[in-house]
Formats: sequence, structure tokens, C-alpha cells
Amino acid sequence: MTEIELETYLGKKISVKCIDGDIVEGMCEIFTPALDNEPEVAEIGLKTESYKCGLTSITLPEIETIEEI
Repeated sequence: MTEIELETYLGKKISVKCIDGDIVEGMCEIFTPALDNEPEVAEIGLKTESYKCGLTSITLPEIETIEEI
């Protein structure tokens, strides 16, 4: 998956399967491009039902697949 593809999920409810087997579902609230992040890796922030106090951040290398739900 590319950084540009990752950005297309902004504002959508998605299911992310991570490379460690975890599945995270929620609304994609934030997209951070690699150049604006430290370390320089693209990242998304999901608002999930299980964690209501903030966002769950997932970096591009951690993502195996994403699907809209």
C-alpha cells in the first residue's frame, strides 16, 4: 500500500488488519504524511469503539490490509 492510497481512507469507517494479526476497526480521523511525521513514516489515526479517550495510531509499515466497512 502506498501513502497516497492510505490517504483515501480519511473520513471513512475502515477495518485494518495489521501485520501482527490484530484487527482494528473505526473511523479514520487523521492522516499524517511521512514528511510531517517523526519518524518519517505515514500514519493514520482511528477513533475506535473500544478506546473512546483518543485515537489509535497505525503506521503504514504495520498495515497488511485495509477495507471499508
